[in-house]
Amino acid sequence: MTGPRAAATGAPAVARGADTGSARAPISAVVLAQNSAAIIARCVRSLSFAAEVLVVDGGSHDDTPEVARALGARVLVNPWPGFAAQWRFAFDHASHEWIFVCASDEEVTPALAREVTAAVAQPAGAAGFRVRRRNQFLGGWMDVGPWARDVSLRLFRRGGARVTDAAVHEGFSVDGRLESLSAPLHHYAHPSISESLQRLNRYTTLEARDRAPRRRIRALDPLLSPAGVFLKYYVVKGCWRAGVRGYLLAAITAMYKSVLYVKTRSLQCGDAAPGGEGHVSS
Repeated sequence: MTGPRAAATGAPAVARGADTGSARAPISAVVLAQNSAAIIARCVRSLSFAAEVLVVDGGSHDDTPEVARALGARVLVNPWPGFAAQWRFAFDHASHEWIFVCASDEEVTPALAREVTAAVAQPAGAAGFRVRRRNQFLGGWMDVGPWARDVSLRLFRRGGARVTDAAVHEGFSVDGRLESLSAPLHHYAHPSISESLQRLNRYTTLEARDRAPRRRIRALDPLLSPAGVFLKYYVVKGCWRAGVRGYLLAAITAMYKSVLYVKTRSLQCGDAAPGGEGHVSS
């Protein structure tokens, strides 16, 4: 893959975190990061089961690369090209056949580290493994509602991996049999209302650019569609069971849809959608 020249440094060993009780597995644990200095250490430490921790930094204005290097990660700096392109860049520079993908605001639990290590040791195992993500919202675990069923492909062989072309909500696919691991991956998303709204602004800007050439957004869509989203999340999918946090999650999800439609329609009418910068997460 062609792309900007990458600068790489790193110590040979990653600081102890999730202890598998054995030698490190032949895996490249890949993390995308940008302006993540406050959270990257937790992520990198939890990946100590992997023979390589590769952090691809998109051009941070803080100490993200230095913090990751100090913990023994190999760091590449690649000016941010978008999520899908950055994942491809990272896979091209990984050292091992097996890839484990992780966001900077995630943490591998010790139980998951042991499962991942055992999975890649199988001589004729699956082509990839799905992982269940346990999500936090405003400091509490969201074990009810749609976030309680968050499963995605996270461990796979590099050669057959494909990245979907999407500005946000990108995904991965492989050919062959998939299996699921049982232990969770912890996701510390939306620690505050302020961070949640900042993320909303960043992601709706990116997604609007994807959507603008497609379906035409009508004038009433930013008003009507979010109401349906709120009812679906809060009532149908059960966010009401999480109390105030569930209400806020449903409300912010509806607001996301409204802002997304406003920005998409703005682009379709020839205006420019506002941008935003922050740490990279999933």
